[in-house]
Amino acid sequence: MSHPKTEGYRFLEHTSDVIIESWGPTLETAFVQAAEAFYETILNPRTVEPKIEEQIKVQGHDEKELLYNWLEALLLKFDIDRMVYSKFHINPISNKTSPLSLQAKIKGEKYAPQKHGAKVEIKGITYHLMRIDKQQQRTTVQILLDL
Repeated sequence: MSHPKTEGYRFLEHTSDVIIESWGPTLETAFVQAAEAFYETILNPRTVEPKIEEQIKVQGHDEKELLYNWLEALLLKFDIDRMVYSKFHINPISNKTSPLSLQAKIKGEKYAPQKHGAKVEIKGITYHLMRIDKQQQRTTVQILLDL
């Protein structure tokens, strides 16, 4: 199946959870698209203003663990700090270091249900059905969110 856009995300059908498939020309853009889909799952991301800038750094032994830890960090920011984000910039991820390291600049604001809406609650990120498919012009990632 071909995707008309260079980068993006879509939701795949699943019985009780949400499966995100996101893609982009690089691993970093696919991870950014996964973050955007993550917020699309819980609220209306178009209402989130990029007022506060923060840095996130996560590590992983491989790209799957890095993806898991990236979304887990965003989930913790939401659950603990009540922060939501709408702008993401991930620095190039080098596969020459071990563990792999992801550093990102994220911009958002405090969560306000009346402003941002509320859809479903994400209980956790999972490795179930996770995959990362790297091709020359496109990287596609898939991850299941436990609702």
